[in-house]
Amino acid sequence: MSEADGIDDAVDAAMRTGLMVASRIGEQLARMREQDQRDIAAAEEHRARQLQERFDAQRAAARAQLAPAARDDWWDKATPDMIERAHQTATAWKGYDPEAAQASEHIRNQIQASYGIDVNNTGADEASVSAALTRAQQARAEADNERTKATAARTDEAMAVAAVEGANRQDYAAQRGQREQAYDSPGRRQQLAESLDGKGDREAVNSRLLADKHQGAPATAAVAQKPSLARTSKMAKQGGKGKTLERGGLER
Repeated sequence: MSEADGIDDAVDAAMRTGLMVASRIGEQLARMREQDQRDIAAAEEHRARQLQERFDAQRAAARAQLAPAARDDWWDKATPDMIERAHQTATAWKGYDPEAAQASEHIRNQIQASYGIDVNNTGADEASVSAALTRAQQARAEADNERTKATAARTDEAMAVAAVEGANRQDYAAQRGQREQAYDSPGRRQQLAESLDGKGDREAVNSRLLADKHQGAPATAAVAQKPSLARTSKMAKQGGKGKTLERGGLER
């Protein structure tokens, strides 16, 4: 026997084992699909709708995976691993989706024609199939565990970001309040009053000091006191007008 024949035999044995493992995993997944259908039937309306949507999404993903296997050019380039995955998916869904059933039949015929292997009876060594199946199941469990960890990590990260944003908003509000209190201080208003002393008439100075007090107060307080400021300004204008008329009368 030549070296090439030995390689071909090894590839053939690996292919048979892989297809058998794919068939068994596909059957396990098919039982899971069956359980999904029972859960949907038993669940209350809202939960049943959610389960059905998830089932439909998984079926759509399976159809997308199987669609290329219907083309001849896919088989020209397909590796044993690609063929095994397609066979596994078709086996898992053929009892629940007519498109998957058609794909399963097409895959079986192509494997028979191209490799001379009957997927329903591969003739693979049972010990090799059992060992490969154990490895595949372990790898799938590890992948599921990693996805669970990744989901939990994303949840924790989102919660941490929200907590930081909340703390930043609280810090900003506290700093803003401190700035307002620091600006609206008796000492600062006293300095302003002294700087305006003797400049202009007394009513204008008082109006300026009152306006400054409102500007220095928090926004809510300034809004609450604004009508009082308006009345003060109006009275000041009316008083000034009366004095002008009085002076005019004296001059006449």
